[in-house]
Amino acid sequence: MKRRFCDTALGQVHCVEAGAGEGPPLLLIHQTPRSIDEYAEVLPILAAYHRVIAVDSPGYGASDPVPGQPQIADYAAALTAVLDELDIAKAIVVGHHTGALIAVEMAAANPGRVDRLALSGPIYMDAGTRARLRPLFERWRIQADGSHLQKKWDAMRVWLPRPDLVQRFVVDLFRAGETSEQGHLAAANYRMEDRLPLVQCPGLLIFGSRDVFAPEEAAAPFRHALRPCREATLEAGIFPANEVPDDFSRVLLDYVGGAP
Repeated sequence: MKRRFCDTALGQVHCVEAGAGEGPPLLLIHQTPRSIDEYAEVLPILAAYHRVIAVDSPGYGASDPVPGQPQIADYAAALTAVLDELDIAKAIVVGHHTGALIAVEMAAANPGRVDRLALSGPIYMDAGTRARLRPLFERWRIQADGSHLQKKWDAMRVWLPRPDLVQRFVVDLFRAGETSEQGHLAAANYRMEDRLPLVQCPGLLIFGSRDVFAPEEAAAPFRHALRPCREATLEAGIFPANEVPDDFSRVLLDYVGGAP
């Protein structure tokens, strides 16, 4: 496993690379406000069959902080610049939640660079979804008494099945700091209804059975845009790559080639 930093318009982006293979490599994009750690369990499984690059999106993990408010198009351009620096002409782009939005934008903006999409927890960000989710995305501030630490822990243990996963999540959140909501705020501005029709590649949709943010019944626009489109449902919540890494790897490898 090799670590490196790639220059982009949003600063240096940290990535981890492992594995090898002749086909298009896999680019793994995490959700907000996580990091490469979201794929810690699945990366070695996937790397046994493919070249895999996991990235810390700008502003997260070990990547540079980003001033102001970047948009989904800015994140997509930065990760396309990572492909440029790694001399990757075309990739299979895998994204979860916010990462899935970035993956869609990469395919819409540069269709020749994306071989296939694998969208985990795909959220169709049309006007209704933007209005519904925007109130959830609020910047937080460090409190002198440290009460923000307990507040974030209590909020995340509702969504995560184990305390060790809560710990990993809040470490990522506090590493990103008071700008940890940048990715969510970018998602709340993303007009997917304009961008998804520009996607010109096949795709895989991965659903978590307990993921309330990305229900299967709301995925019709993805099924229409991704031709052909395959689907898989895992017994998981909103963190499937950490919750059920073997199952997540299995459905992804079944799609891109390889058998865990």
